Amino acid sequence: MSYGSIRDLTQEIIEATNAIMTTEPEEIRAFRTGTLDNKAGSYGQYFGTWDIAAGMIRDYSMYTLYPLLNVVQNEKIGLEQFRAVFQAFDPAYSNYLRYSGFPEMGRRAADMRRLLETTKSREDVVAAIKAFTAYTNRLAAWSFHYFPWGLGTQFQYKDPEVPAPSITDLNRRVHIKDGQRIRLTWQPLGISVEAVLATQENPELCRDLLEALPFSIIQDHAVVTGESMYAWTPIVSTAPIHVRERICDAPQGRLRFSQSTGQKFIVQYGPTTEDLAQPVLGEILGEDAKKLPEVGKAVWRSTFETKELIWLTVEKV
Repeated sequence: MSYGSIRDLTQEIIEATNAIMTTEPEEIRAFRTGTLDNKAGSYGQYFGTWDIAAGMIRDYSMYTLYPLLNVVQNEKIGLEQFRAVFQAFDPAYSNYLRYSGFPEMGRRAADMRRLLETTKSREDVVAAIKAFTAYTNRLAAWSFHYFPWGLGTQFQYKDPEVPAPSITDLNRRVHIKDGQRIRLTWQPLGISVEAVLATQENPELCRDLLEALPFSIIQDHAVVTGESMYAWTPIVSTAPIHVRERICDAPQGRLRFSQSTGQKFIVQYGPTTEDLAQPVLGEILGEDAKKLPEVGKAVWRSTFETKELIWLTVEKV
């Protein structure tokens, strides 16, 4: 496809993103079912291809494109400098991913690099990189969901029932003042809860979320942190963060939003072990928090066993 300008490419990327919001991309289906046209994979196996591609699409969206979006939004950095940085970082990811399961994404990345060379408008460049970040985030979300995480049951600690030493420090826990209310509903589980947003603690972040509501997103389970669930949102927020909290210190029902790992909406439903600090988004209220373990267990089964799609709808009350 030929594009007259980067605006044309941006619009095409937005349309492609909208098309895969609730429908699995054919690219994901092909590499997870071993039906890649080029049969990438040594000695007839495709698990290695799938494994590497799944990790790379995640890193590409989170740790390449999102930082580049922050770079191009910084007006202290000239567009010529940004082009040089983009050209240095992008091809290693997008060209390999093109080969190993993402031909359409790879084509769009190549067009992006070409059109960036002649685009003079920072506004147009920002819009393009933002749209491409949202698009690759969505690919990463589908890729994550269908990855065979159940293989992890073959690699367990010798005493998996013995909990890790607690590093929780309740003195570091954030207490949210009253703010905007939202509702979370998980289908087909038929479970709804209400939450309060940290509109006083992280006002810009909460504003970005509220402007995007309502939306429905695939709910998946964390594979490292502990009793936590997350879902890639359609948002691409670069809002400043004022209040963070270590994951291990957070209460049951804590809502977080991770801009830097794919724009994830995160719900903590029980104990966690990770000591990294993440932006505080809100908290599920009172008795509603007690519903979360049921949701968490169902989402765990979905992510690690059945691959049944569980949809989280977030909306204003």
